[in-house]
Amino acid sequence: MRERLLGLSEAAAEDGDPLRWFEELYSSAKRDAGEIPWAALEPNPVMMNWLQGRGFSGHALVIGCGLGDDAAGLAAQGFEVTAFDLSDTCIEWCRERFPDSNVDWQVADLLNLPESWLANFDLVVEIHILQAIPEELRERAAPMVPKLLKNGGHLFCIGRLDDGSESEIPPPPWPLKMSWLQAMFASLEQVDFQPFIKEETPDVNRYLAVWKKS
Repeated sequence: MRERLLGLSEAAAEDGDPLRWFEELYSSAKRDAGEIPWAALEPNPVMMNWLQGRGFSGHALVIGCGLGDDAAGLAAQGFEVTAFDLSDTCIEWCRERFPDSNVDWQVADLLNLPESWLANFDLVVEIHILQAIPEELRERAAPMVPKLLKNGGHLFCIGRLDDGSESEIPPPPWPLKMSWLQAMFASLEQVDFQPFIKEETPDVNRYLAVWKKS
């Protein structure tokens, strides 16, 4: 699977369309979630546990929603949820998986978001998205994220952490440094930053990070 992802990513980059491989992956999967390596088919437990009992509510946006479980999980907790992905096939798949959900599923590009989304969300969720984008695009995409928050809104992120101990594995994903994240979201107040490791991947360092727009 990793070799396949690397091949798709490299071919797309060589053709000058470095994010094309997401649509290629989803369309070639033919609705087999086992072909999508990040599809856990349940809401991210780290996110759900962090939100538990904190009283968050309102309008949430899920960036790069994948097969939709995080968005559906937030909707079940009472959020009004908008969820988007770059891949048309991915969003069609979400609508099929959650036909009774009130999530607003959208095809959109983080580098070219609707004007109506700016300063419109109480919670923005970014899980394993920035780490999957090549550096040149990531440097342009990350500053867009804080612009989506209302005053008082929170940004919740999870990704691979580059703490200097990562093994040399060809990307994607590209582990991110804490200092890079802090620089990209310097306009926000940092609320939490927790390194963590998942039992099933003990050799991968990850982070949970939360910011607030004051």
